[in-house]
Amino acid sequence: MALKKKRNLPPHIQITQAVFETADTCRRENNALRSILRKQGLSERAIQSRVKRILKKPEQDETGAQAVKRACEETLKRWFDLDAREGIAKIDLSGRPIQ
Repeated sequence: MALKKKRNLPPHIQITQAVFETADTCRRENNALRSILRKQGLSERAIQSRVKRILKKPEQDETGAQAVKRACEETLKRWFDLDAREGIAKIDLSGRPIQ
């Protein structure tokens, strides 16, 4: 079940929802593909072996796990940026600079 996007939520909540939705989409897609391969007669071990072999090839598109990792890295970066903006916003710019 996809989460409804609410524009009035704080940015960190929106980011967390996006990461969750990405991970859930990848999980469902992976389960569907594995189900198709099992119906074609492959064992789970054979499927896993083929997946590992394909993922070693550098020309392959981004995998679900890689997409989630990238989303998490971007989330952390944005949280740090948000914290920095919040801290800068609290600084009183009146007066002399501290040396």
